[in-house]
Amino acid sequence: MTTTAIEVPVEVLFSRRAHSAICAETLEHHPNETGGILLGRYHQNRWQVLEAIDPGPAAESTATSFSYDQGYVNHLAAKLARQYRQPLQLVGLWHRHPGSFDRFSADDDSTNRRFARQSSHGALSCLVNLDPNFRLTAYHVPADLRYQQLPVCIGDALLDGELRQQLDASDLDPERLGASALACELQELFAWRQRKALALRGPLTARLDGVLAQLDQLQRWRYGLRACGAVLQVALVERAGPRRQLWEVQANATGLITTCVLERGTHEQ
Repeated sequence: MTTTAIEVPVEVLFSRRAHSAICAETLEHHPNETGGILLGRYHQNRWQVLEAIDPGPAAESTATSFSYDQGYVNHLAAKLARQYRQPLQLVGLWHRHPGSFDRFSADDDSTNRRFARQSSHGALSCLVNLDPNFRLTAYHVPADLRYQQLPVCIGDALLDGELRQQLDASDLDPERLGASALACELQELFAWRQRKALALRGPLTARLDGVLAQLDQLQRWRYGLRACGAVLQVALVERAGPRRQLWEVQANATGLITTCVLERGTHEQ
């Protein structure tokens, strides 16, 4: 049996905001343990952390352990993730250990394994120590728990520029909102007849340009396409009306075969 080796990241990049959040949370609960989760992206072979979330107002913190206010963490993580144009993902967690103890406990191993199994890239797990100075140690966590310590760098300029882009008023532009609403409607139509997305193949590939030319002439409709091997799905949304259609297009040696598999809305011509 062959196994696929997991790529080990080269480093961890923290935004100043995320690093400050970890420092503030550590200070607030000193000398007790505390921690939180990390939001960001695995990008360009690096963990890029943009947000660090505290464990919440109902969290419990003692000298040797802490617990999450799970409802708070889930709510805040979802809110912060959606403030970015590329929504952030849960990439890992951090917590403080007493003194100079910078190894994971058995309970930590269990938690780290659970996080690592949620992503093909594994997870990021960080330990904070005050011995006596603040020290942040980052580890890459594969599912087999073969921990790899990683260099830590802090600074917004180090992060990928596209990942750092947050939503602003331009995202509420009517044209953008319309495009977003259209994308949702198209996905709903495609979901009605689920097929696996595959590159087009067979006679249909030679006729694709003709299909697109016909669709572009439909002034009354906006459309979306999904390639499913020998089938092309075409979702139609009426520009100024309630009608919604899902068509499937196939081809043989003599021509195109079109089938309407879903019709919603009124039917007047």
